[in-house]
Amino acid sequence: MNERAKKEQTKARIEEAALTLFREKGYSRTTVQEITKAAKVAKGTFFNYFPTKDSIMQSLANDLLLAVMPHIKQTHLRNRPLSVRLRSYLQFILTDYDRYPALTIEMWNHVLKEQTLLFTHWNELLQDAKSRGDIHTNASIETWSHIIHSLISHGIQNFASEPTKTRLLENVMTLVETSLEAIIEKRGHSFMKKLVILGAGYGGMRILQRLLPEGLPEDVEITLIDRLPYHCLKTEYYALAAGTAADHHLRVSFPEDARLQVKYGTITNVNLDEKMVELDNGDMVPYDKLIIGLGCEDKYHNVPGAAEYTHSIQTMDKTRRTYETLNNVRPNGIVSIVGAGLSGVELASELRESRPDLTIKLFDRGEIILSMFPRKLSTYVQNWFIDHGVDVINKSNITKVEEGILYNHDEPIECDAIIWTAGVQPVEVVRNLDVEKDKQGRVILTPQHFLPTDEDVFVVGDCASLPHAPSAQLAEGQAEQIVTILKKQWDGEPLPEELPQIKLKGVLGSLGKKHGFGLMGERTLLGRVPRVLKSGVLWMYKYHSGS
Repeated sequence: MNERAKKEQTKARIEEAALTLFREKGYSRTTVQEITKAAKVAKGTFFNYFPTKDSIMQSLANDLLLAVMPHIKQTHLRNRPLSVRLRSYLQFILTDYDRYPALTIEMWNHVLKEQTLLFTHWNELLQDAKSRGDIHTNASIETWSHIIHSLISHGIQNFASEPTKTRLLENVMTLVETSLEAIIEKRGHSFMKKLVILGAGYGGMRILQRLLPEGLPEDVEITLIDRLPYHCLKTEYYALAAGTAADHHLRVSFPEDARLQVKYGTITNVNLDEKMVELDNGDMVPYDKLIIGLGCEDKYHNVPGAAEYTHSIQTMDKTRRTYETLNNVRPNGIVSIVGAGLSGVELASELRESRPDLTIKLFDRGEIILSMFPRKLSTYVQNWFIDHGVDVINKSNITKVEEGILYNHDEPIECDAIIWTAGVQPVEVVRNLDVEKDKQGRVILTPQHFLPTDEDVFVVGDCASLPHAPSAQLAEGQAEQIVTILKKQWDGEPLPEELPQIKLKGVLGSLGKKHGFGLMGERTLLGRVPRVLKSGVLWMYKYHSGS
């Protein structure tokens, strides 16, 4: 290794050690002595590269600025509108804000000291926009560089206390975009097509992953509407409710892209005639293409008191409340779970391991648990519950629920907590849509997954009428096909009359942390193997989702 390469390596090692310490302890609380020790260099060597601790931050800020423009010049961002490129620029600079907000703002303050380089970037972005005709040709590039610089500097300083990067960026970009309206050619925005995705479930997330960063046409922007700032692993809600999985382990971040806008709120209505989505805060979101992936909610089958006096694991919010209830059940208390489908079975088994003191009652309408599966599998699961002291009540019929009392065939059973897992239905917004539905209330679609009366409205996941039972796998397979159709629509290509049948790999269920069951094609899996497989599938999903 030559002398120059050796020096570069030493410099990089010092910077890496410093950045690690800044993240762990904070910039102000980190000493030069700690940096030299972590980098394994002498103090004299350190000062040969960096006269002060501050100069390390300045070097890191400069490295960040040198890396940001190649990011902005990627193919999928090169011809985007000016506001999208500015947002992407700031997303890159503020990458670590959610994890290290104070350090990120400190880094930004050092970025500001590189004004010459910053103004070069503002000029270049404005010049590109001008050459594409996105801004008025008589606009002064130099003047607008100063305006953008001032707005961004003021905005980040003013909103630096925001809890998330998303909120910080929204506030800053509102300032910038409001000012840019003075020079933006209106035609630049009028041709932007709006794809709106309702719900960040398994289907919505898969669509985002397939369109971003490189599958989205240049004239399309995406708005995702959800109540939460992350995708939730609904298939694992049973573990959260039982107290065997932490809340943050069930979260996956949304893709980060300047062409994706996330709006938070509850959807109250979808106006198909006006092509408008209405939110509970009064916001109206227009769309050109709409994907409804809002999932399902509990179905109580007209059982009196079921909605009022039982707990749920259908949403993250309800599952959290169920966890609190189960966590606070008295020692040796009684917990009843109504419904012995996959969710009820997994919750009962996980709760048995989490709270061995509890009496757990699992109510099943059939003659044996999981009767829709092969008898060998059903018998294995039923015997597991018997061996582990879970009371399985087959041929049950829940006729009424009161506070602390469950009625089976009108016979009262006192309980400390009652969990309902006995059926689902599409959410109310979908139930209220004036479109054709099947007997379960799910929306009937064309083979291309859009409404027979409107090729701009797709339905994905639990609300869609499909020839399989709703599942995360099915939603993802459907999402893949929806992306194919969307791209053909955007390109003006003819649509296929039929699409390949969605292939499901099988079903995997857990019985606590060590045992499980599964069905892969015609093959039944029992014991430890399916449990290990399920853990592997979950790990792979989170890994490929960037979480």
